[in-house]
Amino acid sequence: MNDIQGTPRRIVVIGVGHRDRADDGIGPAVVDALSHRTDQVTTVVREGDLAVLPLLWERDDDVVIVDASLESSERVGRIHEVDPDQLASSIGLSTHGLNVADAIRLAERIGRSPARLRVIGIGAHDFGHGSMSRELHERVNELVEELVVLLGLD
Repeated sequence: MNDIQGTPRRIVVIGVGHRDRADDGIGPAVVDALSHRTDQVTTVVREGDLAVLPLLWERDDDVVIVDASLESSERVGRIHEVDPDQLASSIGLSTHGLNVADAIRLAERIGRSPARLRVIGIGAHDFGHGSMSRELHERVNELVEELVVLLGLD
């Protein structure tokens, strides 16, 4: 339920990606680290098909999806907010069965859109099989701090 001011009742931060697909594991890594940093948010990690995303939040939640975004090598490790409406053009470019854009559209169709939805991309370059790049692995804690500021939790 919304509070008296009509603001969302909780912040749900969802890290999506595959830990075994190199830099695609940055979303889960950041959200795992965030869960140890603060108890002001509900954290969820989702690997694989994202068809269940709309079931991970309530309609009055402030939802933040954290995912790797394909970037040139000079933007690797940079955090940026992505307009969810612009994700429609990324159909077919996901390592997930159903991508973030499709999951958002599914939520709209079944009446489960959250009160607020933000998508946070983290620049990544390597989506092959294997471990996350050293460059991203070393930035996890810094990315968590940037996310905390972006979410207004400090």
